[in-house]
Amino acid sequence: MAVHDSDPSYLGTFDRTANTRMITVTINATIEVPPDQNGRSTRQIDLPYDEQVHWVRAVLGDLTDYAYKAVSDIARFRVRPAFFVVFVCGDGRPALAPSDFEWFLVCGGAQRAYPDKVVPRDRELLGHLRRKGALVPASSIPHPQVAGPPAWAQQFISAMTSTIADWLGRLGEDRGFTVEEVSLHGVDRATVRYIWHANDGDVRYGFDIDLDGLRAHRSAALDDPRASTAGASIGGMPFGQPIFRSERIVDGRRWIDIPGENASEHT
Repeated sequence: MAVHDSDPSYLGTFDRTANTRMITVTINATIEVPPDQNGRSTRQIDLPYDEQVHWVRAVLGDLTDYAYKAVSDIARFRVRPAFFVVFVCGDGRPALAPSDFEWFLVCGGAQRAYPDKVVPRDRELLGHLRRKGALVPASSIPHPQVAGPPAWAQQFISAMTSTIADWLGRLGEDRGFTVEEVSLHGVDRATVRYIWHANDGDVRYGFDIDLDGLRAHRSAALDDPRASTAGASIGGMPFGQPIFRSERIVDGRRWIDIPGENASEHT
């Protein structure tokens, strides 16, 4: 067995004021066998699940009630170590995992993984899990942390693009919009070009998005610097047909600076 703790903030949404740590217990069981042609005299085996949980309890005690086993796609095809994780706040309180946690990154080389919640002995916690589930919705977590600029830019453009696509899909033939281009320029700027097919003629719009400024604006105004929520907000903005207080007209296109006085109420 091996036990180590790490910072889980890059794996999902956590309250940045809680100083959450992730404790990982790795169980790698072997048995002795006759030496093979390479001289190996041990073979890796899977312990029964209940025995794995007993070993975790021997190490973590009551914290095991909050533990998850990360189950990967690789484990279906060959014997792998078992990975159990528990999240503990800086004041020692255990916490449940966020719904957007990247479980496959816990398993070492897996492409897909899911959490298998350990059944707690604590009856109150068990009742909570039955009523609300084993994961905390990421959107409900206060004071979410912010990713670094490169990751934030990629997460933002992904969320914005998927939101735009979702809106266009739901509007169908009556969409009234044509999205011409969505672009990411480095890690600090993104642009969107679209046409609004208004009743009195087409209107060409463009969003010029300062990613550093947007991240700072949402952190200060909303205490929510997450790229996913920022991208969803900007991606849905055209479809609300907002009225902008100021705009730059370049080559017949009305450019909206984001963040900016004209667009801050929409972001």
